[in-house]
Amino acid sequence: MKKTLTAVLSACMIISLLQFGADAKQKTKSTSKPKQQQQIELKVEKPQTINEVKKTTQEEKANLTAEQLTEQQSAEQQPVVIQDNKGSKKAKDIKKSDKVEKNINKEPEFLKEKVFYLKQCDNIKIAAELYTPKDFDKSKEYPAIIVVHPSGGVKEQTAGLYARKLAAKGFITLAYDAAYQGESGGEPRYMEDPASRVEDVRTAVDYLTTLPFVDKDNIGVLGICSGGGYAFNAAETEMRIKAVATVSAFDLGRARRQGLGDSISEELQKQKLKNVAEQRTREVNGKSYKYSEYVPDSKRDIPANASTLYKEGYEYYKTSRGAHPRAVNKYLFSSLDKQMAFTAFDKPESLAPRAVLFIVGGNAETAYFSKEAYEKAKEPKEYFVIPNATHIGLYDRIEYVAPAVEKLAEFYSKHLSSHKEWVY
Repeated sequence: MKKTLTAVLSACMIISLLQFGADAKQKTKSTSKPKQQQQIELKVEKPQTINEVKKTTQEEKANLTAEQLTEQQSAEQQPVVIQDNKGSKKAKDIKKSDKVEKNINKEPEFLKEKVFYLKQCDNIKIAAELYTPKDFDKSKEYPAIIVVHPSGGVKEQTAGLYARKLAAKGFITLAYDAAYQGESGGEPRYMEDPASRVEDVRTAVDYLTTLPFVDKDNIGVLGICSGGGYAFNAAETEMRIKAVATVSAFDLGRARRQGLGDSISEELQKQKLKNVAEQRTREVNGKSYKYSEYVPDSKRDIPANASTLYKEGYEYYKTSRGAHPRAVNKYLFSSLDKQMAFTAFDKPESLAPRAVLFIVGGNAETAYFSKEAYEKAKEPKEYFVIPNATHIGLYDRIEYVAPAVEKLAEFYSKHLSSHKEWVY
């Protein structure tokens, strides 16, 4: 009896060990698989329910053109182009930039290529469009310009427009989607974090330096609206940027704290921060995400006394004038504290001897951001006013964009080739 019991126990131990080994093997096997990029489930508080969010996502996808749908699918599958500090390529994650999906635009003045690269500090894949002149020659080196889109925008809107126009003038240009937005990765979705947006600019510089046809000593940046604030702020400490220009520059941090025209009281500022703090507490304890809108979501939401900026923001982002399915007009409310802590034009004088250009509309309510930064900046600097243009009119109205592009081309042609003897 004792021998039988011993045999049974021994058999059970063997079976347990075999099962443990199988479980361990299965666990090792499952964890060795590459991680699949997860799409965060959007959770929002009323008036938008989770079913409404799913419906909105489906409708946005349904509105994509065949080309946009193909690009979106490619964004989820495309390998990332990265290099380590020694310049060696990591084969399992890399595909050369000249091998990525290419889409030659029908317009003859430029070529367009969809590219993806890694934002290494956050391990986020960035989706971008690289524009080259129509007579592009890979064996040559070209000056390059990074174009930074406004908050709530995507690369296909005004940033892409300026990138195309400047490529037609002979520059390499790069328009990208900010991390957490558009086709780029990053969760939670639609977070508007100025520190991240500034790092996006640096990452774009990183990427351009890996391209053999880019003159690494001649990289400039152009920012539009809040993208102007992010571009300027990045350039203050990013010495690889040799010339800075803004169009309708907007200091998002100051505007979030003090409102347009510095109209918000300190008491209201504190109340906004209290609301953010309470929302962060709810989210970390398992409650739903909350989102805010950049512009009115419908015409009936526009107040009677709304500014031109507010009214035209709706027109550009929510109508056929400039709407895009991936510009969803919302940001994570709990990131508002990060926005309020940001100052775009911290030390304008620090850019010298690098050149800076501010382009503003003659009827822009936001021109004071550029004017104040211009007055603090040192030479070489320019302040260029386009008569009758509004803040958002400079996004897409050809009568305003055309002279802006001419000025930008003149500016970059001059200042991306005159810094060889600089001493910092």
